[in-house]
Amino acid sequence: MLDTVIIGGSILGQLFGPSNLIISALICYLIMRLFFSSLINNFAILIFLVPNLGSTFIYIGTTSIPILNLLICVALLKLCLTYFHDTVNKKVLLVASVFVLYEWIHIFFYDVKTLALLISWSAAVLYVFLLSIYCRSAYHHETVLKYFLAGVGISIVYGLLHFYNLYGTLLANNPTIRFKGAAGDSNYFAMYIMISMFSILYLINKKSSKWVQSIYPLLFLFYGAFGVLSLSRMFLLVVSFLMLVMVVKVFIGLRDNKKMFWFIIILLLLIASFFLYFSEEINSVFSLFLSRFTDFLEDPSGLTSNRNVIAERYFDFIVSDFFSMLVGIGIQEYYIRSGVFLETHNILLEILVVWGLVGFLIFGLFIATIFKIMAAERKISETSILGWLPIICMAVSYMSINAMSNESFFLLVFFAINHIYEFE
Repeated sequence: MLDTVIIGGSILGQLFGPSNLIISALICYLIMRLFFSSLINNFAILIFLVPNLGSTFIYIGTTSIPILNLLICVALLKLCLTYFHDTVNKKVLLVASVFVLYEWIHIFFYDVKTLALLISWSAAVLYVFLLSIYCRSAYHHETVLKYFLAGVGISIVYGLLHFYNLYGTLLANNPTIRFKGAAGDSNYFAMYIMISMFSILYLINKKSSKWVQSIYPLLFLFYGAFGVLSLSRMFLLVVSFLMLVMVVKVFIGLRDNKKMFWFIIILLLLIASFFLYFSEEINSVFSLFLSRFTDFLEDPSGLTSNRNVIAERYFDFIVSDFFSMLVGIGIQEYYIRSGVFLETHNILLEILVVWGLVGFLIFGLFIATIFKIMAAERKISETSILGWLPIICMAVSYMSINAMSNESFFLLVFFAINHIYEFE
């Protein structure tokens, strides 16, 4: 609660006070917090900041840098100091070392600025990997999840205040004006909303009072409503499909789970009531949604926001040089050095461009190793489909937004993989 008040208050306070001073004070608080808190709480604090990346950054010259990058380095230092004398499986550590070193072999293409970005990126990779090794037994998913949900809530409140300040309404009746919270981008915000919505299912089976249990359907609907306001076509399609999966799974495979059953019943009643009470506003929002699909039926570039054009240019870039196809050009500011000047907006294409075919295999091995470490004694076949919903949201979302160059990507991967194995 104290973290939510201080961190959330600082994020929201930027809208009313000197942002540079507030962020500087927040950085000091968070650094102290990271050094004097448990390693799992450190991760929880970092995951709190992920949905607020668009409002938590500092300027170095003319470059804006998320404070998350700095804090990941601090958290990594704390982790290394804590387990400095402990041994680790060398074969497992080799996987992360090869992954990081593979990116570092592209250093000859980088300038001084991109070297700084490379350091924070490497810190994020090593932090997540070492955290999975050393803190598996101490990991407490419920704590981390509550921090993430609180972070998404703060992001929504920030977006509300900012949106009203700019437009004086939540419904701007313009498909180009989209709600983005404090994430800085509507599509990233929609992804955080989706992850939080389906992560709430984890809390249903936990021991809690009926009053607390009654909050979860409301929270699910509340987050979903702001996801709709992001006007993300991806959000509408993914959430509609996964909610269908969730309902079918609960009614067919989890009929004996009364808590999950009543969660679905109450949620469906709330959605029906919401549609009836706010019918005019909902019609307005879905008209905007429909225009984002129908206005570009004969224009693939408009329908995909030029992502197909970007993909074509990157495919031309890849096939034009065998060496680049094999080993890539490195992740840092690849969109500038490629000459395309736009990021790929597709995780698979991004991996091929920045690391080539060799790097694609190394990245796959890295993710598979984290899965293996997190699994402990539990097999994938023993996990619930409901536990997979957050990582499915991530996988689909990253097919249209950028992933590998963002340090937050690795934090979310660690969070989502743990959710799979922690889900009961």
